Amino acid sequence: MLRDKPHRERVLIVEDDAEMAQLVRTYLEHADYEVYTADTGDAGIALAQSIRPSLVLLDLMLPVTSGYEVCKALRAQGDMPIIMTTARRSEADRLRGFAEGADDYVVKPFSPRELVARVGAVLRRHQHTPAEPMQIGPLSVDVQRREARVNGGLVALRQREFDLLAYLAAHAEQVCSRADLLDHVWGYSFSGDERTIDTHVRRIRDALGPAGTLIRTVWGVGYQLTAGG
Repeated sequence: MLRDKPHRERVLIVEDDAEMAQLVRTYLEHADYEVYTADTGDAGIALAQSIRPSLVLLDLMLPVTSGYEVCKALRAQGDMPIIMTTARRSEADRLRGFAEGADDYVVKPFSPRELVARVGAVLRRHQHTPAEPMQIGPLSVDVQRREARVNGGLVALRQREFDLLAYLAAHAEQVCSRADLLDHVWGYSFSGDERTIDTHVRRIRDALGPAGTLIRTVWGVGYQLTAGG
């Protein structure tokens, strides 16, 4: 039996397939995570509020309350990382998952070992965040509060848009390739069109208004956030 350790990360599995939940639980416990399970969306929301998990593994195709609805409810509770698991394979489904606030999206059937690796990667991204707001020209990015401001005014961004902007801010003046952004912001091996990055950058620029010129396109490579505009 695993010894209880104060530093063990808590993972909540919200999955109505009992065999799948037990399989994932076994692998996570072997990796020394403290694991909890819920078989409905409503139970998952309630349990998350009670135990405050470090990360949630969320099945999209849940009975009664869908995974998308659960994701919204969890986001309202706080900034806990969420990895969606689903049999839905289309790019549209993945993009909707990210738009709803997912940190990663894993398609079934998946390798339990790969899933455990993704859990670790997402947790590491959330743990290594700057303590102080990052200032680039008129733009301020506060990762702790998950706020972006231009000249003091709050900028409305979706979950993934903020994550992308925060990564560019953390690497200000550096050129970030599309592959690098997908790897570090999306956190998975993206098999679709890399132009999804371009779509997110366009939305961020629109939200930033005149400060959108701070994000410079480096043709054929990716993007750079620079105070020089």
